[in-house]
Amino acid sequence: MSKYHDVSKVDHITINWHIIEKCNYTCDYCFAKYDKPLKKEIHSSQENIVRLLNKVYLYFSAKYEGFKIILNVAGGEPTLSGNLDFIIKKAYEIGFHVSIITNLSKITSTFIESNVKYLSIFATSIDSLDNSTNIKIGRSSNNKALCKEKIIQVINQVREEKNNIEIKINTVVNEYNYEEYLGDFIALIRPIKWKIFQALSINKNRIYCTSQQFNIFLDRNKSMNSKIYEESNDDMIDSYIMIDPYGRFYQNTDGEYIYSKSIIGCSVENAFKSINFNFNKFSKRY
Repeated sequence: MSKYHDVSKVDHITINWHIIEKCNYTCDYCFAKYDKPLKKEIHSSQENIVRLLNKVYLYFSAKYEGFKIILNVAGGEPTLSGNLDFIIKKAYEIGFHVSIITNLSKITSTFIESNVKYLSIFATSIDSLDNSTNIKIGRSSNNKALCKEKIIQVINQVREEKNNIEIKINTVVNEYNYEEYLGDFIALIRPIKWKIFQALSINKNRIYCTSQQFNIFLDRNKSMNSKIYEESNDDMIDSYIMIDPYGRFYQNTDGEYIYSKSIIGCSVENAFKSINFNFNKFSKRY
């Protein structure tokens, strides 16, 4: 067992691969904006997808021996990648426990039938159930946000396809939704976890959510406390393992992203050592 972790706290490690920057939404606070090297995003090449996934799995399964190695496929909006099905199936075959985080707007019955069997976790982002609030945030397309009924329909379809899949909800608290109550909706969805984030400012001199606003939202929704996992700005910093669309580890340090070299072109160990990751902060989130 590696000396770098404490098995009494967690039994898994999560690698968040943001496979694509493109999204059909324009959320005001979105952190998924990256420095662009003169290369294509990794997801455009099945050969590079396989190389990256194999290298990442071999490294982290050795470093965190005995842990579940979770690959969380994110974006942008991951369903906009033409190779998403390939990524999910290949990651599963390699040995990852596969998770996805999506805004649901492009999820189809065909996607569910083809992919849910390979997923351990299905997560979606819900910041508001009010159309006008979602439009202010930018969580909409053509001035129309996903309605509550559509969200429930998709999640029910996912559960029908795989009844033991874990459903998770992510909510980013910001200046537009901090007074909203989502507790009844969360009770209806019955997720295994509701993660509530304080909107984080990256590469911008702007506060998207004050500590006071974050606490107002938490207080309004405290009846769901048993399912809530809250994350302030400080909780998020250095506590995630993240890979950008170009195959680089990256981390938020002092409000800016720090990037490693591409995992495709160097050892995973050297790339990972070049960014900050605090395992104790990671474990405290669970």
